[in-house]
Amino acid sequence: MHKTKIKVLGLAIILVLTTIVLIGCNRGGGRTTGAQVTRDPSEVVNPLNQETTMPIRVLLLRGHTQSGSRQQQWLEERYNVNFELIVLPGAADANARTSLMMADDRERPDIVWWNDSMAPDFTRWRNAGLMVELTSWIDKYTVMRDYLNSQDPRSLFFAQDDGRIYRIPGDISEPGCETIWLRQDWLDTLGLAIPRTLAELENVLYAFTHNDPDRNGQNDTYGWGAAGDDLRYFWPWIQGSGGGYGNHYYTFSRLADGSFVYSAAHPDTRIWVERVADLYRRGLMTPNSVVNGVNFTEEMNRGYFGGWHRWVATNNPTSQTTYLSLNPEAVLVPVDMVAGDNGRPQENPGFLAAWCFFGITRNASDPERLFALWDDMQSPGYDGPYVMKRHGVQGLDWDWHPDGTFNRIISATENTEMNFGVNIFADMFNRKDRWNISNTPETVALFENRGINSREAYARGVERKDVVSYPVWNRHGADLTDIRDGWIWSVIAGNESINTWDAYITRLNNAGMAEVIEELTERMAIQDRDMREFLSARGFLHLIQ
Repeated sequence: MHKTKIKVLGLAIILVLTTIVLIGCNRGGGRTTGAQVTRDPSEVVNPLNQETTMPIRVLLLRGHTQSGSRQQQWLEERYNVNFELIVLPGAADANARTSLMMADDRERPDIVWWNDSMAPDFTRWRNAGLMVELTSWIDKYTVMRDYLNSQDPRSLFFAQDDGRIYRIPGDISEPGCETIWLRQDWLDTLGLAIPRTLAELENVLYAFTHNDPDRNGQNDTYGWGAAGDDLRYFWPWIQGSGGGYGNHYYTFSRLADGSFVYSAAHPDTRIWVERVADLYRRGLMTPNSVVNGVNFTEEMNRGYFGGWHRWVATNNPTSQTTYLSLNPEAVLVPVDMVAGDNGRPQENPGFLAAWCFFGITRNASDPERLFALWDDMQSPGYDGPYVMKRHGVQGLDWDWHPDGTFNRIISATENTEMNFGVNIFADMFNRKDRWNISNTPETVALFENRGINSREAYARGVERKDVVSYPVWNRHGADLTDIRDGWIWSVIAGNESINTWDAYITRLNNAGMAEVIEELTERMAIQDRDMREFLSARGFLHLIQ
């Protein structure tokens, strides 16, 4: 633990300065790191029964970020704490600001949020002793642990380092969070059935493009919508081409014989890229499908295409408000994944590892109490702290529609202007179960179905733990990714022929692809062993393959 060195002139000065350091709350000009409260390991902290008010500096990016909100005050009273919100600038500058604050003993927050692009920074913080180890507390204060285990116990594996835990997943995707969306009203107008195969889907897209589904007499509709910054819009073709090993989203695929391949170099990739390029060439996709930087939500709300692959949460009525206000005749329907070449359709699987984390730094005056209250903050129940901080007060901020679905009473604008503080501390632990009450029961069931029907695709993919421990990939990965993205998008847009495949593979090989696969093979043998040990120790033997 760092302590500021103080030149003393006398006992009185020593006592005064020591008191200031221990309080550690000189907020105006920064503060020093004080002595931490230590406890007997058998003691269980009750965060609701604390006589001393504890200051907590929180570094955060998203969610409600105005200080002194109604929800913040409610949490402060519940836990007898005083939150100081340190709000990061926009995402582009957040990493740099976080690094600067973590390097400064006087400015470092008590609890810090970061995204997965800062993995090397986290490793440096941990190695420098800036992060508090949370291993013993995750099984002592168990709300967060129990939730993560209920979703998938392997998620915690991706958050631990050499058997120890210094970070908690802030947000983890549902096992399957995307689905095909089609306009049912266009299907009905054209007398078309829900497609079950890739061929049937492409026939629907042709009809949506050429048969005037909106009956306005104009040639102004398209079958499929996408945006040129994410290949997941083309997931129906990715999973349905060949054996489904061309899933670039996981970077690498695990083949049936246990070996590995760079997904974008697998022959399945050539198949799906050629098929998507043909759709674009035939005009069945929007022109902006290959344009990087397009705001897909704005494109979707224009209502000029009838199919896309996007979030399951669109099923919630609250997510369709803008779309239906601009397209009142539209009826959206989620469609089960269509079958392709192998006859086993698979939804797009989410990662088990979080895309963001939070942790407690050595600046915290009472780290165990801070962990205990953060754990309690995620407790379920309609009047529990999780629903309260995320959705607000029932009857004031939200309520139930007569049909039992969630009704958001206050708008985002009202939440900001009135400083209600609803959704404070977003991404510093999100639940994706039934206590995300904005999901209707139908949406919860849809999430579950898409998750179940994505497990074969997940098993084909490779999820690496701690990419910073892959030095060969870190040397060659950026070049491989640039070659991959450049070739795929060029072919889809019609700027390059699919027949340049062999030259494309040669470029990947020259950029170090073989060395990367060799490193992956070695590292995954270790990761698989560690995963088995982790699951076995925690009583989840049934998940060991």
